[in-house]
Parts: sequence; structure tokens; C-alpha cells
Amino acid sequence: MYSDPLTPPHTEEICDSDAAVLVERLYEAAARRALPPVLALREIIENLVHADFQDALVSVLDDGHMVRVSDSGPGISDPQRAMQPGYSTAGPVQRRIVRGVGSGLPLAARVIDAEGGEFHLDANLGGGTVVTLSVPIREQTSYETTVDDDARILMALLLELGPSRAERLAPELGWTVGRCGRELVALESRGYVSRGENGVRTLTDEGAALLAALF
Repeated sequence: MYSDPLTPPHTEEICDSDAAVLVERLYEAAARRALPPVLALREIIENLVHADFQDALVSVLDDGHMVRVSDSGPGISDPQRAMQPGYSTAGPVQRRIVRGVGSGLPLAARVIDAEGGEFHLDANLGGGTVVTLSVPIREQTSYETTVDDDARILMALLLELGPSRAERLAPELGWTVGRCGRELVALESRGYVSRGENGVRTLTDEGAALLAALF
């Protein structure tokens, strides 16, 4: 976290042997400090699984308006195609953690563009990839008032269990932690779920009202 150009950054090391949980913790640490849309932020952090998290580094700059995610993995051989939906290098191991359908980088770019920000995909020094998201100060957007069945079930469980992390909710639903985390981020982006500093999610008043209407 870079708070001042003339001051060394604050650093935090995050480790976990479970890759899906590691994604959650990296996302939570970045989301506490960063301003880019949570959907875009989540997608580029998930993208680190393709580099097996080699030298993974998430940097927050410009008072949170810029986030840079870098690694020293194999890099992206064809950046142009990587930005097109459907192209993916995800194998069986990666697909257990992320969707692996080639939507991550294109989705993040579209979300950032909608916010009037910038998305950059570059090669890292010495190999690997760097993705940079930057956004201007954005106004609060209106949220949709419909959710699919998965989101409805997740919201109902969150109401039943109370404030919970993805690692607790996922087994209850029979989902992977990665799938649960993505659903929570989507609900968070729409204002139906709030996120505490420790990664605990809570149903908001708007979420509770929507859930009551759905049932």
C-alpha cells in the first residue's frame, strides 16, 4: 500500500496452502484499500492462479484509485486473444478454483471501462504478467433489484447464519470457496452484501428487504 511517493509502502504478507482461500484473502486485503469495482478487482486477483501465484504482488496506489497485480509466472503468450472472451489456459487444477472460461480479463476490462477508468495488460520485468486497474472518483450507481437462484440461496443462508466468511458458507451450500466468493462479490457490488475488514460478509438492509420480497 503506497500512501506517499516519498515513503516506503506498507506491506502485508498473505499465505495459505488452499489456493481458493488464498484468492479470498488477497481479495479482502486489496478491497479494504482499493477503489476499483470489486468485480474487476476480484477477476484480476483470481487470474493469479494461472501463474501459480509465483511472486504474486498486489499493489495499491494513488489513494486507492490504482491497483496493480503482478506475478512472475509464464506470462501471456498472446495478450490480444487473452482479452477476448473464451480464450483460456485454465487446466483441471485451475478450474477447481476459478471458472476457467476465459472471461476474467475481458470482464474486468469492461467493468473498468464502464467506470470511466483504464485497464492495462503488460509483461512483467523478467517474465510474468502485470495488470493495472485505475479509476476516477466514481458516483454511487443504482443496483438491480433481481437476483438468480444461487444468489437468493446464498443470501438466505447468510441471513440464517449471520455474518460469515466464504470459507464457512461454501461447505453449507456444497460449493467451492471460489464459487461462493464470486457470488458474494457480485452481491457486494450490487449493495446487497457488505464486507467487514476481516472478510466477514453481512446482509445489508437492502439485501434483507429484497430477500423478504423474493420469499
